[in-house]
Amino acid sequence: MKVMLKLFLMASLFTPLLTGCWDRTEVNDLALVTGAAIDKYDDKSIELTIQIFVPRSPGGGGGGLESSNKGGSIQNSLVKSAVGVDIADAVSKIQEKMPRKIFWGHTEIIIFGEAVARQGVRDEVDYLMRAPQPRERAFMYICKGSAREILEMNTRLERNSSEIMREIAKSKIILSVTLADLAHMLVKQSGAAALPFIELLGANTPRNHDDTGSFTNYTAVFKDDKMVGTIDDPTTRGLLWLRDEIKTAVVTVTPEGVSGHVSLRLLKSETKLQPIIENGKWRMNVWIHTEDDALQNTTSLDLASDQQAVKRVEAAMNDDIEERVAVALRKVQQGFKADIFDFAGEFHRAYPKEWRQNQKLWNEIFPNVEVTVQSDARMLRPGLSSIKSSRSQEENDKEEEYIQ
Repeated sequence: MKVMLKLFLMASLFTPLLTGCWDRTEVNDLALVTGAAIDKYDDKSIELTIQIFVPRSPGGGGGGLESSNKGGSIQNSLVKSAVGVDIADAVSKIQEKMPRKIFWGHTEIIIFGEAVARQGVRDEVDYLMRAPQPRERAFMYICKGSAREILEMNTRLERNSSEIMREIAKSKIILSVTLADLAHMLVKQSGAAALPFIELLGANTPRNHDDTGSFTNYTAVFKDDKMVGTIDDPTTRGLLWLRDEIKTAVVTVTPEGVSGHVSLRLLKSETKLQPIIENGKWRMNVWIHTEDDALQNTTSLDLASDQQAVKRVEAAMNDDIEERVAVALRKVQQGFKADIFDFAGEFHRAYPKEWRQNQKLWNEIFPNVEVTVQSDARMLRPGLSSIKSSRSQEENDKEEEYIQ
């Protein structure tokens, strides 16, 4: 009898665990957000646009929602927008139009329009970090003009524009910044931030000869939380060297004394910063070490067997890196006076006492920090063969004389 009573009590205790997932939400009830765009609507409100993934069957027919794009292919996304006084208000208004619950857990990119960026993004970033669903790993962009147009861009290679921009950001070819990175930059001692800046190019235009939309890449510079300007793509390369964020690149250089070019593929790059304070002067030494492979050689230099030729290419690589870094420094340090290199953090860690005494004066100190850049490029493999160009013997003799 006692055994039966114990079994009954145990069964009673475990019965509530067998009731299933009472609060579950089926995938079919969710609207999966893949990208979001935030534009300025007027002085008191913003326009929020979201890109929603549209599921469809593998064969492309039946079993899902489908809509055709202008190119005749199947579009895998739906774009919805609403105007609100802030993001939370706009989200609620979009939700009123949607039969499914908006879910931010798959968000790949978040784009700010240029007008919003110049006005300030701190409130929007604060909401995105506090809200439980938006992903901290979503990649951030600034867009010239309307950010909504990026989400509406016609695509062929990937499912939607959000996936294209996510893959570009992951490749580290351009500046790559996540939501968590941006939030961290806004609270650092430097008070500055940098984000990738894109400009949409229409199809079949003088700057874009393809029949689909494309865009060019720049970098947006922020001081505090407001965008103060942009730098172009070549200058951005120098910025990436300084921030130790360049992971993949092909650099083409012209060695001194020869005609033609040598293209090198970056294998490894490392940047080290050494802050120095002496006699009241703030200086920063920058060492950049790279390891490269020769991809193409259109000069007459024999990189396979001539070590002097290899050194000439390495010297040209060093000059190119140092020049790009110098241009980035002039543009950012003297032009925008925004410490997107985090020199402030380096000085704080190396000289905590001096930093505490001068922290409030950093905006005046930073433009006057003397920066010395030294590059050390190493070409590990010159390639499988070296084919000399068909040039006159006189030109080749001149080059041999220069090497000696």
